[in-house]
Amino acid sequence: MNTNDLNSFNNNGFLIKENLIKDKYHSELFYLFYDLAISTIKRNKINLEYQVKNVDDIDYYKDIKILDKILIDILEIDNKLIGELYDTVSYSSCFLKLVSDSDIEEHTRSLLGLSKRNTIYSWTHRVRIDPPRDERRTYGWHQEIFYTIPETRFIQTWCPLIRDTTIKNGTIEVCEGSHKEGIAKQTWNEIKGRATQIIVNEEVVAKYNQKKIPMKKGEILFFDPHMFHRSGHNSTKDEVRFSLVGMWNDTTHLKFKAPQPEFKSRTFSAKEYFNQLQNRD
Repeated sequence: MNTNDLNSFNNNGFLIKENLIKDKYHSELFYLFYDLAISTIKRNKINLEYQVKNVDDIDYYKDIKILDKILIDILEIDNKLIGELYDTVSYSSCFLKLVSDSDIEEHTRSLLGLSKRNTIYSWTHRVRIDPPRDERRTYGWHQEIFYTIPETRFIQTWCPLIRDTTIKNGTIEVCEGSHKEGIAKQTWNEIKGRATQIIVNEEVVAKYNQKKIPMKKGEILFFDPHMFHRSGHNSTKDEVRFSLVGMWNDTTHLKFKAPQPEFKSRTFSAKEYFNQLQNRD
């Protein structure tokens, strides 16, 4: 990474790099989403008013709208099923290949000032699926520092997946230079039916230039964890916004401590399963 990139990142709080996300990842994720959506329909015995194609009969470059329609219909039938898709995709092989891509790692190490032999820790990398007019997963202006390992050093990443992100479908928005604020004054918000949000106070946000950042497939946004940011509102009629959100932690930092993994079944606990099997005739 050159000096201009580093200076831009330090001054503005973010950096956009082009042609870093290979097109094969977008294609693989498209087919993954489609395959999981069809499996979800079958597993939950969902009856749609139209015939869905087999995953082997669709084409990424022609049939994105078909995937949009299926995901939107699943959401309207049972929004919890979209949560299952979220979690399944985030641990799929093609997604893990994307987040561990050597080009992304190289840029992350440079921004953290680490050598190629220093270890970086991937934390909370996930895919976002934002259908039109769905406000349940939208956040106000926030800093990422409260959503990761406390008091550590990390880089945040965000990029479009499968299709470009636009102002209309709710691309990411940033407050330029707001990372220099440090930990800003914020408010804890608990909204029924939505995730708890820790939101930067409006008078602090007002000090900075707010910028919407449309992004092309292949581009990735690196930004400082103190920078105020939010996703926009997807105001399209029938277009899902797909994006990657992730964090890279510096394991050399003295406050670094890996979180304890937790497995939680969506159906029943290990004890319930054990008792169920033991009580069979």
